[in-house]
Amino acid sequence: MNLSIFAWIGDTPVAAWVNSSAFIWPILECIHFASLCVFIGSLLIIDLRLIGFYRERCASMVHFLIRLSLIAFSVNFATGLLFFAGNTPKYLNNSAFDLKLILIMVAGLNVLFYKVRLSNLVDTEEVSWSSISVGYLSLLLWTGVIICGRMITFYAM
Repeated sequence: MNLSIFAWIGDTPVAAWVNSSAFIWPILECIHFASLCVFIGSLLIIDLRLIGFYRERCASMVHFLIRLSLIAFSVNFATGLLFFAGNTPKYLNNSAFDLKLILIMVAGLNVLFYKVRLSNLVDTEEVSWSSISVGYLSLLLWTGVIICGRMITFYAM
């Protein structure tokens, strides 16, 4: 994927701020990884329920975890944008970054399918092939996102 149209982002005040101190990048990484842990932890519980583990009725907990995962994803998205602005050349034409974005988009479609077709299963003990598929696919996609995120450094040009 040719992302060179985004090269100007490296010249913005946001990029200058990210690079203005030796402490900003590590602080952003700490925030990014902490919110990633919250995000993946809450998704793990939701996905395992979809697959069939702990199917007792607990809609309030699932709704709380969904909100928590959305907040954590938003924090990850924001810090990811700051990383991109702070070191744009590292991410442009980086196959690991490209694959990470594709996996996030497919995971988003998986979440949309869950929201539209399976959210009625939140307060039931029912497990369907659709819920099992969505749960396993979610686990697989987000594992891929994490691996690709880690590999970005090694594929930087």
